[in-house]
Amino acid sequence: MNMQVERARRERLKVHLLLGGVTNSGKTVSALLVAKGIISEMFPDMDDKAHWDQIGLIDTEHRRASLNAQKQVGDTKIGEFQVVNLDAPFTVERYEGAFELLLRVGCKVIIVDSITHNWEGVGGILHKVDAISGHFSAWGKVKPDLKRFQDLLVSSHVHVISTVRVKQDYVVVPNEKGKMSPVKVGLKNITKDDLDYEYAIAFRLEADHLAYPIKDNSDIFTEPTQLTEEHGKKLYKWAEQGIDVAEEQRKQHELEESQRQEYLAEIIKHLPDMEVSKYVNDAIFKMKMPIENFHFEALKYLYQKVKEIVNNGDIHNRP
Repeated sequence: MNMQVERARRERLKVHLLLGGVTNSGKTVSALLVAKGIISEMFPDMDDKAHWDQIGLIDTEHRRASLNAQKQVGDTKIGEFQVVNLDAPFTVERYEGAFELLLRVGCKVIIVDSITHNWEGVGGILHKVDAISGHFSAWGKVKPDLKRFQDLLVSSHVHVISTVRVKQDYVVVPNEKGKMSPVKVGLKNITKDDLDYEYAIAFRLEADHLAYPIKDNSDIFTEPTQLTEEHGKKLYKWAEQGIDVAEEQRKQHELEESQRQEYLAEIIKHLPDMEVSKYVNDAIFKMKMPIENFHFEALKYLYQKVKEIVNNGDIHNRP
């Protein structure tokens, strides 16, 4: 493994948000409101309809997410977002396929509602473990699936908001009249135990739709709150701070490609020289590919050796 010391820099990133909660805690609506805020800040000149067209949702909850279309929530009216209704089997491959469909229609924020089905649903991880043997050894065989699903949820290409079901229980507490009454509370996310470590921000939503920050790398959330479009705007601004690594990489690629063409042109120009031709053909034989396919550094090295031959008329310094 190649390692190197780099200077730490604040890089732009995508929002990766996890919303866990009990039934009717507002996970889907909260995800849609935050997504709308991200898109509104990303494309301030677009109208609301265009904003909602940029939001995609993978619905494993029996098409219930679409019930929120046209719903007024606070200052935001939820529009007609893009949706893929995903039925069993809830394999990683089917989540990936749904994800790809939403990317193809131009979605810039994808909501996965919910990730629990890939864990305990038909075709999910637990189902696959049981189908293999049900023994501890079977977990080694599903590890690639766990990694692929994790990579999907923290994609570097798009903002992703994931919802997850929570195991429920009840506690008895005094109500507003002073009488003891049961209140539904969440206990544990129904998914891989340490998956929340992969997210920059995670919330636990309770029955009152209050979102309690469990993990917050943005330092935006300091106390329980009902998530709104404004929170999405703040998250996008936070994510956009720093350098654009993708743009740096694009410029570097363009620079290398321009340099590559110069190296190729210079090498080809000197191929009529017998010594150059022999050296280049030896390199092609060793690399087992045409020089046009050489890795940039290999092509650069070949160019430098050709220049030495041309300048010195000496090929005896070849390694």
